[in-house]
Amino acid sequence: MATNGRSTFKAETHRNAAESYILASNPCDLVEQITLPISHLARRVNGNGTERTLVFDEGKAIVRGFEGGLLLWVCASTLVVRHALQILLESSLFLATSEKRLEISWYPSVGKPFAVVEGLLFCDASQRRPPNNG
Repeated sequence: MATNGRSTFKAETHRNAAESYILASNPCDLVEQITLPISHLARRVNGNGTERTLVFDEGKAIVRGFEGGLLLWVCASTLVVRHALQILLESSLFLATSEKRLEISWYPSVGKPFAVVEGLLFCDASQRRPPNNG
């Protein structure tokens, strides 16, 4: 809820936060395609290129492109608002991609944005990589 044109949501609050990653072949294009249609709903939009942050009255969303995919992060004042932001990003993603079957798994976020999915991605990569024996 806005007061005097200012957001009452505190960006530091991560209690109702979730994050996800999606494998994609053109992540930088997808960042633009996902965030542009929903940017008019946000109070403020920051970033360009590989990362966009959308700040809403009661929440925040970050879309970041990386080599081979997208990272999504949402944080909100309530669980209901968090789910609404997740649906907003998912809907925009489905419209932006030609994938007939796209699965999105959300993970509870802890600490800084993307800490959980980066851990999953780096852990998966290290398990597949043969040990360096010198």
